[in-house]
Amino acid sequence: MTESNPTRTKPFILLLAISSLTKLADLLVSPKTTLPYILTASGAPPWLISLLVPIKESGSLIPQWMLKKHLSHRFNNRTQLWRIGAIVQGIGIAILVVSLLFLTHHYLAYSVLMVLVLISFGRAICSLTMKDIQAETIEKGRRGKLVGLSSSLSGLLTLISALTFLLTGQALTETLSYWLLIIGSVCFGIAFLLSIPLRVHFETGASQKGRYNDFFRLVKTETNLRHLIISRVLLLHSALIIPFIVASSAGQASSKLPYFIALSAFASLISSYLWGVMADRGALPTLRTASLVCLFAALAFGFDFRANVPIPYLDLVLFFVLTLGHAGIRTGRKTYLLDITERENRAGYVAAANTVVGICLLSLGGIYAILYQFIERGIIFLMSAFILLGLCHSFMLKKEK
Repeated sequence: MTESNPTRTKPFILLLAISSLTKLADLLVSPKTTLPYILTASGAPPWLISLLVPIKESGSLIPQWMLKKHLSHRFNNRTQLWRIGAIVQGIGIAILVVSLLFLTHHYLAYSVLMVLVLISFGRAICSLTMKDIQAETIEKGRRGKLVGLSSSLSGLLTLISALTFLLTGQALTETLSYWLLIIGSVCFGIAFLLSIPLRVHFETGASQKGRYNDFFRLVKTETNLRHLIISRVLLLHSALIIPFIVASSAGQASSKLPYFIALSAFASLISSYLWGVMADRGALPTLRTASLVCLFAALAFGFDFRANVPIPYLDLVLFFVLTLGHAGIRTGRKTYLLDITERENRAGYVAAANTVVGICLLSLGGIYAILYQFIERGIIFLMSAFILLGLCHSFMLKKEK
């Protein structure tokens, strides 16, 4: 018998609020925009900037298999484990603010790296458990709407903040930047409180351990999981290109940063309408459409980046298009993963995929840091080629259930 509407609505609203708050925190504590600006203004060494995205992203992915195998099935209520991750992230951001206030140069750099690892570990816990919470609480057909709508709400809040700087003519000063980080920390605290009514129970016995504890066996035997990992690694280049667009405007970083933040937020705001509904109708078509959008924006930026006289404001336009396309890739991928997995194998799929992708991301970050010294602007076309390969490879993924 179908559940009553109020029973289904309350978890959706709670998860919508929780996801919106955590996504807002991610936008405010972004390794692509806010953190590079603050760290540069605080006198951090330049080499630290190139490590922010790989460490924050891969640091939240690599530990997930270990967490799934040794920790997740000790908590029969998945939301209890999620709350631990939320608190770790909130405390980590607070420590980051203290480090920025009192440390300088290499001491600041080493402190930021350690704090980013801590924040990423908390994010890994939340990422691993939230898939189970969403899949067990929200029925198929509403999951894409949840993912997209939460991005939109967080984007709206961030957009309001960025527009405040633009309309009042205020520069994004260090003090205001610190407040953005503090708000990010508070968001995790509020999300923690909102998660208390949610309870998603899993058995803690052998049914959760089975063959999905064998990392290599899982990746070897599950063909569609391998294809999903390959496609994801190839398509994550849509995220790796974004910092290059911001860096290309380094000479005007202080004046353009609010625009980048506003455009990133606006992309999140409209992603619900563009990608959320589309993903509920078909996750794979959404993934492919978004990949095509990213490929177009990446190639356009590559040609503009190589030009002696780049087109004014084209970097802002392409940043928006690429960010919007990347949001579509994430929405399509997340919805697809929820649709092809069941209760008994979902955590294994998520953990295995995220661990492999995290290792690849960290490796790619180091490789591209070296390659850039030799091919410089040509690296954009190399990344664009991998996006094209990812788009083609997505046709090897089996149709969702």
